[in-house]
Amino acid sequence: GRGLAAGRGRLRFTRSSEMHDVACRLAAPVDAPTLSALAIQVFLGTYAEDGIGPAVAHEAHELLSPAAFDAALADPAHTFVLAEREGRLLGFAQLAFPSRHALVPHENAAELVRLYVQERSTRRGIGRALLGQAEDEAVVRGAPTLWRSVWAPNLRALAFYDRCGYASLGASTYRYRDDVYETRVFSKRLAAEKP
Repeated sequence: GRGLAAGRGRLRFTRSSEMHDVACRLAAPVDAPTLSALAIQVFLGTYAEDGIGPAVAHEAHELLSPAAFDAALADPAHTFVLAEREGRLLGFAQLAFPSRHALVPHENAAELVRLYVQERSTRRGIGRALLGQAEDEAVVRGAPTLWRSVWAPNLRALAFYDRCGYASLGASTYRYRDDVYETRVFSKRLAAEKP
């Protein structure tokens, strides 16, 4: 069957022998501290390239804290898929079910809230493998569509979703406190919606 509900899955990579032993699994409550640490690392590396301002610092501490991940892990509407090597977290995908956006036409769509891969592990197939596992989990949960909002200046991420078969649905915005950020919304049809 599809999905990881039955336990651990092994991801095999053909592009790099260094990544041959990466395991994929669903997160458990004990994973909150490592999810938080990796999320803050990737978040700051992506959104604070020119230095860390107060808004970025507040957002990282508020939305990516261990307590925030504890709450998300306890929420049945969220699922996390982890990629690890030898018990060390390399990346994760966070999904929310169901999740609506004005640009996404399906009511039962799933949202890919985050797809974060540690910078040293990028361009080795981990992001694509996590995305594939996230798509499988969405199908298992009955979501016909998976969508993602991407920060518009993140050209690498925009190109990644395009390469992975996601359609650009248009521009949107993300708000955190008083700040507004331009985003692009992508979606991919995964399965026929059930009547």
